[in-house]
Amino acid sequence: MSDMDKIVISPTEVAETTASAEQSAHLEPKLAPVVPRWAKVFMAPRVLVLPLLCLVAIILRVAMRTLPPRTQHGWTALINLLLIISGLLTSAASVAVLSFVPLPAIVATGLSDLDERTDFPNLPTTEQMSAKDVSQSLKPLVAVISPARRSWLTHQELPTASFGAGTLLHANRDGYLFLTARHVVDGPAFLTAKADFGALVAMASGTWATGEVVARHKNLDLLLLWIPRESGHGAFSQPIAKLPATAEGEVVFVIGHPEGLRFTLSTGIISRMEGDTIQLSAPISPGNSGGPVFDDKGNLVSIVTSMVDKHGDPNAENLNFSVRAEALRQVEEWDFTKAGRKYLTDYLSDAVREKATQTTSH
Repeated sequence: MSDMDKIVISPTEVAETTASAEQSAHLEPKLAPVVPRWAKVFMAPRVLVLPLLCLVAIILRVAMRTLPPRTQHGWTALINLLLIISGLLTSAASVAVLSFVPLPAIVATGLSDLDERTDFPNLPTTEQMSAKDVSQSLKPLVAVISPARRSWLTHQELPTASFGAGTLLHANRDGYLFLTARHVVDGPAFLTAKADFGALVAMASGTWATGEVVARHKNLDLLLLWIPRESGHGAFSQPIAKLPATAEGEVVFVIGHPEGLRFTLSTGIISRMEGDTIQLSAPISPGNSGGPVFDDKGNLVSIVTSMVDKHGDPNAENLNFSVRAEALRQVEEWDFTKAGRKYLTDYLSDAVREKATQTTSH
């Protein structure tokens, strides 16, 4: 054959060559799985206990540091898959528990502080009380008041971040009547508030109880709350001060929770009176709203309602205001719900009766 002769390859020979190449590709050896089947079966149930699975994952990661990259990759992929599944199952279980299993109640059904009490102070006192006497005798009559809001998840009533103060007016065999500022429960826009919000009440122990709004004053920043009694029989009626025109300059005591400092006592004088509004010199801060103002014999003078904030008016110096407690006697000026009228009239009747009894005994 000369150098110029052509080599001819037939189509059949080309087809045989291609088939041989494809057959050789299928002859590549198959590698054994990095993670054996028994290991997968052993690890699978751990998805039900996420903390245990996390511990196993940490141990395996440390133990695999010296293994080949292919082995590390296989085990890492398995662990990541199990952790994802375990996280989803744990989240679903948590939502189910919170949705269907009732949580421990944050709010009690009654006020055990008052249910167990039998030694309410005998007011008004015959002698003037010092600041120390006021603190010891009258602080236990003051409550923390917070608007009640329902949790979207558990539907339980919970206290909000804002709160004010209130004072016990009446305790009888049926329950307890509290007085506070209306804006503490209804919010700053209380004059136009339409929603009928409830309130939570707590005494010194800090245990919350649900208070029912039973009356709102039509024109003044005042509101009445009622809490049923569960046990006990202690009785109490808070006397109301009848202020003469010459009351300006008299010493008063304010109890509240300024800036969250619960049950703080401050003292001052009646600076000015105009209608149902009383101006006070006693220091007042947010958290005092709804708190009582007492005279030195334990009579309820007024309820703290507002202050002039120096941030809004830099020239304001200790300008604080309250509403006369005598507004409680204006029964027709209140909007009542349910048995609210009865609760207020029972209180006023008992207060008058006790005052008459004390006058006779003296």
